[in-house]
Amino acid sequence: MAIAAGNVLKAFEPQSVEQIAASHKGKPFVVLVWSMDCEFCQHSLDVLSKARSANPGFDIVTITTDPLSDAALSQMVKKRLSGIDLLADAWSFGELAPERLRYAIDPRWRGEKPRSYWYDAQGQRIAYSGVITPSLIEKMR
Repeated sequence: MAIAAGNVLKAFEPQSVEQIAASHKGKPFVVLVWSMDCEFCQHSLDVLSKARSANPGFDIVTITTDPLSDAALSQMVKKRLSGIDLLADAWSFGELAPERLRYAIDPRWRGEKPRSYWYDAQGQRIAYSGVITPSLIEKMR
């Protein structure tokens, strides 16, 4: 896709996990896996957005399980993320079956959302299932 960086949803495919980790090498960051129909995900997005406003160096990657192939839904995702300044590093499930894409993220993950992965500067990650709160961010960062 040849749209300006920061204004596009990237297709999440199995190799995307490595691409995301490589692009943040040496820095801590969080990956939030979410969907438009997940109410707890919406709250988590808002909390992450506020945390980044207070800490501009806080790197946040979002992966929606909503399919990129659904143009109307993709527009809703872009609007939601741009409204809270989280569209810069945003991914949406690509062409493969959702189960394969979930497995690529984490073989132990069963699809519950929100799901977050907290990476340290060495690339080690901790998985967390549940709503993101300010106290969780403090604990995980």
